[in-house]
This record gives sequence, structure tokens and C-alpha cells, in this order.
Amino acid sequence: VHLMLANPEKYIEAFAKAGAAIISVHIEACTHIHATLQAIKKTGAKAGVVLNPGTPAESLTAVLQEADLILQMTVNPGFGGQSFISETLENIKKLAKWRDQHNYNYLLEVDGGINEQTAEIAKQAGVDILVAGSYLFKHANPLKAIADIKK
Repeated sequence: VHLMLANPEKYIEAFAKAGAAIISVHIEACTHIHATLQAIKKTGAKAGVVLNPGTPAESLTAVLQEADLILQMTVNPGFGGQSFISETLENIKKLAKWRDQHNYNYLLEVDGGINEQTAEIAKQAGVDILVAGSYLFKHANPLKAIADIKK
């Protein structure tokens, strides 16, 4: 569950009780990100943290070992069909490098503007999970689109 809302800590328990295995919150929406990640883990869910395109990866350095997942938004949150923001690749590369250097266990995820081409460059930068919406739903053959992204 990607909680793209203000005061996400108010909703953690409800989503965990509803069965969420991973709960991700925007660092920009959390006053105390460390405490929020701990609250997620206390429910038994895995804890994810989300970065908007303009937020530097360095803002996460204090919680990288707490995170099970880091989601880099590759578009500005709010609506589907936007184009991939290629500048976000720098954050992804840094996060992948830090994960390797420090033996962190988080998965790297991207969301926004994912298609056959952007999936490839995101994977090359170190991404583990791709979120694709508009590309799949607007494709004439969604199964082919999924296969193409997996290549």
C-alpha cells in the first residue's frame, strides 16, 4: 500500500489490519520518518519510504537500514499518463550503490512513466520493482506490454 496522503501515521494500523504486507509513506509527509517506519514494522508489515522526484536521496540516509523498500516516484504524484522524469535516475543509482556498499536489504521500486524503454533504463540503474499503469491500461495488448517490460 502506497500511502500518498498527509499524516500517514494515522492510517498505518488500519491498512495493516486490512492485510497490507508492505506500507510505504512519503518522506515529505512524515514529520518523524524513523518513528513512522518503526510504527509500520510494529504491525508486522514491511516498511517502505517514498521519494518525490525533487527530493534528494540523501534525505533518507538516516533510515536506509530501517527501510524494506524505497519507492522513487519518477513522475510528480497526482495523476496517470505523465512522462518519466529522467533526473530521478540519479537518486536510483545512489540508492542502489549505497545498498551494495552497506549491505542494506531494501528493494528499489519506481512508479511513473514506465514503459518498455524506461523500464530498461530503470533496471540498469538498479531497480527491482516497476509500477506501470497507463502504459498497460492503454496498450492494445496488455499481456504483450507486460512481457515487453519483463524483457
